[in-house]
Amino acid sequence: MADLEVQAALSQARQAASAASYDIQKLSEDSIERQALHNLITAVDAIIQALDADSDGD
Repeated sequence: MADLEVQAALSQARQAASAASYDIQKLSEDSIERQALHNLITAVDAIIQALDADSDGD
C-alpha cells in the first residue's frame, strides 16, 4: 500500500513540475528569474527521478 502512495505522490510531483516548467517558459527569455526557476525545476526533476528509481528498487 505504501508503494501506491509513493507512486501517487511522485505522479503529483511530476504534474506540478510540468505545470511549473510550462509557466516558466512564459517568462522573458533573458530574465534572471526564468533561469533561476529553470534551474530549480531541473533540480526537482532530478529528485523526482531519484525517488522514482529508489521506489522501483524496493
